[in-house]
Amino acid sequence: MTTRLREETPREFAVVLGTKVEDFARVIDGDLKRNDVNVLAWFAERGLVDAFARAGDVAKRARWIHCGSAGVENVLASTVWRAHEAPISNGKGAFSASLGEFGVFACLYFAKKTNAMRRAQAERRWIREYVGMIEGKTMCVVGYGDIGAHVARRAKAMGMRVHAVRRSPEKTSAADANVERVRGFGELKDAVSEADYVVLALPATAETNKMINAEVLQAMKRSAVLVNIGRGSTVDEDALVEALREKTIAGAALDVFAVEPLPSDHAFYGMENVLMSFHCADLTEDYFDLAFDCFIQNAKNRVAGKPLTHVVDKALGY
Repeated sequence: MTTRLREETPREFAVVLGTKVEDFARVIDGDLKRNDVNVLAWFAERGLVDAFARAGDVAKRARWIHCGSAGVENVLASTVWRAHEAPISNGKGAFSASLGEFGVFACLYFAKKTNAMRRAQAERRWIREYVGMIEGKTMCVVGYGDIGAHVARRAKAMGMRVHAVRRSPEKTSAADANVERVRGFGELKDAVSEADYVVLALPATAETNKMINAEVLQAMKRSAVLVNIGRGSTVDEDALVEALREKTIAGAALDVFAVEPLPSDHAFYGMENVLMSFHCADLTEDYFDLAFDCFIQNAKNRVAGKPLTHVVDKALGY
């Protein structure tokens, strides 16, 4: 990745890499001090992103910030970057295909009773189990952006009925044949009550924090499965543990968690009705290349004076 960064970033950029603020001495106090600053937050910790923003006169010289992932909460956690006039772009679309596949896989995992089959195989037992089908079942995608649309397209191809919930339903094209009905956040409980599978593809914002709470979980069918491929902060995990223990819902497939890595003593680890994928549902072999493609294209756009793509609305958080 370092090779790609140095070879493919337009030559107008002087590339400086680092994992701590001291690594950026050339930018902060050295021979590049007079230059404009364009920031690539390559899956960096919040502390580094914020510390760099506050170092020297970096903020005064900043002209563009790019976040390698689609989620930008680590960048926006810095009050400097959140209030800054420089645009923030992200890696929207880079991982939508892989997460779209995982969303449907998670439905199949529970429908086909994969866990019971694997357990019987490990115990060398021959079992005969009724299995379900996802064809004809209803999926509700909560957070119908690029990732949600990729899930919907694959679910529709498998014969599922797809409904969606999003902040601005009017943004859904009338020509979108993959979703039958789109509702706003205010109708979330009604929407999930009709679904056999609820797939979360929400960003981490103040508005979505613990949006999936005890009331929402209580509104779901007892046979329903929750799938989270968005952000862990969008789920009240204590309420989810309770719902899974009490069989208020049938199961959950969780790729993301409020705290990562998830502490080894967390209840999720020991639950038979939970599938965990450790925030690697989109970690394909070309993961970093896909993310890097977004940055390279925007770097070229910037040099050419063209508009940046996938610019974040800082007020909304995505």
